[in-house]
Amino acid sequence: MPRFERLRELVSGLDPEHVYRTIYDENLCPVINGTEPLDPQGLDDFRKVDFSGKNVVDLGCNFGFFAFEARRLGAASVLAVDRAEKVLEGACMLKSIFGMDGVDFLGCDIETPDNCLAGRTFDVAMLVEFIGKTFVRQGFIPATLAFLEQLSHKELVVSVQKTYMIRKELGSTVEEMRRHYPEAYLQGGDVLVLEYVRDFFKDRWNIEMLSDLCDGYEKPRKFLRMYR
Repeated sequence: MPRFERLRELVSGLDPEHVYRTIYDENLCPVINGTEPLDPQGLDDFRKVDFSGKNVVDLGCNFGFFAFEARRLGAASVLAVDRAEKVLEGACMLKSIFGMDGVDFLGCDIETPDNCLAGRTFDVAMLVEFIGKTFVRQGFIPATLAFLEQLSHKELVVSVQKTYMIRKELGSTVEEMRRHYPEAYLQGGDVLVLEYVRDFFKDRWNIEMLSDLCDGYEKPRKFLRMYR
């Protein structure tokens, strides 16, 4: 049996929202197309993080792409967390295919107060390609960032899109966004997500931009590293 056949069968039964990242083999060759291809520059930016010997947690891991990558970059261990059981089943298939130890997958709903990560800490806590349109539109960002911050006192890695167009991308209104975000982050019909995230952490963490920024709208997500 071709080594990805069982994974393809599993993924064929999932809603597209669960396959939001294209799935790749060890050589970054696409195996199953998702709704978003890999951004090569974003991967280069992620690889700037020094994972050597560190224990890592990856929230919203999906099929584990960045969890596997952190391990390849020298992480001592990676705990990859998602709440979609079938997605985690597929991630475990990939782990077996890759023959990769040091990466474990765990089903966990971080929105419940007694979730499986409560009270645990790691050297690095990651939230990569997780904050998207739904999170921005429904105002989930502050609670998610606060939970991420509880998981490490040393280092955080986050990727977010710089801005979202309120009407075109979020299908919402400025008035609705005012329920979730201060006026300073609502400019020209956009939500300034990157600025919001930086300001959330700036009083407690040192912040390093791993991605270059250009003026104006940019769709690929930008990577930040917070450290102490």
